[in-house]
Amino acid sequence: MSAITRSALGYYADFYVYPAALFGLLVASYAAGEAVDPLMWLAAMLAGLFLWTLVEYLIHRFVLHNVVYFRDLHDQHHASPTDLIGTPIWISFSLLTLAVLLPSCLAFGIAKGCGFTFGVTAGYLTYSFAHHVLHHWRMVPGHPLYGWKRQHALHHFRHDEGNFGVTTLFWDHVFGTALKGPKPRD
Repeated sequence: MSAITRSALGYYADFYVYPAALFGLLVASYAAGEAVDPLMWLAAMLAGLFLWTLVEYLIHRFVLHNVVYFRDLHDQHHASPTDLIGTPIWISFSLLTLAVLLPSCLAFGIAKGCGFTFGVTAGYLTYSFAHHVLHHWRMVPGHPLYGWKRQHALHHFRHDEGNFGVTTLFWDHVFGTALKGPKPRD
C-alpha cells in the first residue's frame, strides 16, 4: 500500500480538491458558451446525485469487498476504522473525470454534463465527509447521528455482509443487504 493512502495529506485531500472541483464545474457550465437552463442543470445535478448513491453501494459491495487492491485497503480500514486510510485521490479524480465528466459532456453537452458530474462529485464528497464523521466523531445514545453510526457499525462488526451504503441504506433495502441490529439502549 502506498504511503499516501495512510497519510493525513492523502486522507484529507478530498476535502480540499473536491470543493474546488465543484466550483470548477459550476464555472465550466457557464463558461462553455452554451445556453444554461438552470432547471435542466438542476435536474442533471439531481440525477447525478441519485446515481452516486447507487454507485457508492455497488463500489462498496463489489469492489471494496472483492477486488484485490481495494479489498486489501478496505480490510485495513475494517481492522482499524479510525486510521487515515482512504481512496487515493488520483484514482477517484481520474474515475470522476474519465467515467463521468467526459462521457456526460459528450452525450449531453458541457453545461448538463457538468451539472450531472457536479451531482456525482457532490455525492462522493458527501460520502467522504459522512464516512469521516461516522468514524471520527463521538456519538453517544441520544445524539442525532447515533442511529446512523450504529447502522454503519453493523457493517464493520457483523460477519454477514450488508449495510454497504454509507450516505443512505436505500440500495441495501432494494437489494436485501440491509442489516438490522438489536434495539439501541438509550
